[in-house]
Amino acid sequence: MSIDFPSVRARHPLADVARRTGLDVPTSSGDYKVCCPMPDHDDPRPSMVLHLRTDRFHCFGCGAHGDVIEWVRSIYRVSVSEAVRMLDAGGSFPPILSRFTGLPNTRASARPVSAAELPDLNRTSAKRVREALAEAWSYYSYARLHDEGFNYLQNRGISVTDLEAELCRPVVGHTPHKSPDQLIARLKEKGFTDDELVDAGLARRAPGRPMIDAFRDRVVVPVRDGTGDVIGFIGRYDGTRDDVPKYLNCTKTITYDKSVNLYRPSQHGLDPDAQVIVCEGTLDALALAAAAASVGLSAKFAPVVESGLAISDMQWDTILSIHPGSIVLCADGDEAGRRANAQWAAELAQRGRDSVITFWPDGDDPASYLARYGPKGLASITRSEANRPLDDPRRRIRTYPVSAAFARALLLADLATRTGRPVDQAVLQLLKQLGQQQSRSHLSTTATTPQGIGPEVLSSASLMPNTGEDNSCCRNRTSSG
Repeated sequence: MSIDFPSVRARHPLADVARRTGLDVPTSSGDYKVCCPMPDHDDPRPSMVLHLRTDRFHCFGCGAHGDVIEWVRSIYRVSVSEAVRMLDAGGSFPPILSRFTGLPNTRASARPVSAAELPDLNRTSAKRVREALAEAWSYYSYARLHDEGFNYLQNRGISVTDLEAELCRPVVGHTPHKSPDQLIARLKEKGFTDDELVDAGLARRAPGRPMIDAFRDRVVVPVRDGTGDVIGFIGRYDGTRDDVPKYLNCTKTITYDKSVNLYRPSQHGLDPDAQVIVCEGTLDALALAAAAASVGLSAKFAPVVESGLAISDMQWDTILSIHPGSIVLCADGDEAGRRANAQWAAELAQRGRDSVITFWPDGDDPASYLARYGPKGLASITRSEANRPLDDPRRRIRTYPVSAAFARALLLADLATRTGRPVDQAVLQLLKQLGQQQSRSHLSTTATTPQGIGPEVLSSASLMPNTGEDNSCCRNRTSSG
């Protein structure tokens, strides 16, 4: 029997479900911090945020995240259908037993996340917000701060030298360190008001507290629109605290909406055989763009990322408009990433678009793979079956075409083969609508591989390193890092 997921979520608000789990959560609709209730995460510090307005949760300690169904499924180790049954049964859930002690976990009461003022979408014009964002990016990406971000990427195996030379502009920056309001002070000198900085998503203002920079201790990349204007930022935390979110997006402003806009490191014109690649992480997309630029293949690769796992209808429309070819899906090599790949393939199938999934081993992702293999690793991230993953005799990395007609069978067969255990119930439910299951032998003779970048293109490019254009146009760059 199919499950009406939106109806289940509507019947069971996260606040109610959290209280049934034993957490002292208020009935208001704000954001609240709690100690993570996951049985494998015994930590007395509040590391999970409950977004009661959107009924989503995220733990910055163990990475657990999702909706109310995922809450029950993850805590009690049950299937999706059993999680729905438990939700609909009503009453309190069983006590959460610690994996480490075997005893019920004790959890502190929820406490509100700092009630910072949200941008007013009607107070400051889009033109003025764009001007503030442009000034902020000039500061984040100037001289020493640019080099700090550049060096962080370099240490992660991502060299953006050729990409910046190709674009004639910096692609990474960093926040200042001296004080928590250094950017604010800089922009106020330029004539921007407190209200304008809040409305641009650059400052946080809460009652009884001094106004502070919205982004602190972070490597920063700009989100641009189709004209090249900066409309928002994504910051990657590079500190040592484990209760701070790894990635931070701009709050919703008149120019930026995380559910609408996408991060695309470069916006080159694309060749007919180009690849649009959907990634899970911001640095994965940047690593792909940097690797392609280093061998002169920017017109072949168009990485894009929502900075998460949930892609909205408007974002899919944007992704599909980039290029008419099938889409390459590259979520991370963990359980959440595999489920995301399956969901993305299903959503593309519903839109009549073929896709190709690159399955990574646990703990791997495009950025880590390219850090090991360099640009030659691009051969594993294309929609051409002629290209094979490098140095992978056990075939842990597998690239499969997923046509709309065969999405369900391919995913079920591959996940069962790879994991050696029953296919995740979430994937089963998600893919039921895609047709009757067919045998793998039948698939091998009927599924067609969408035409993609041929191996001769990549092999010849790999032998021709970028000759290094004059990058003096990137005037903010002061050292090679």
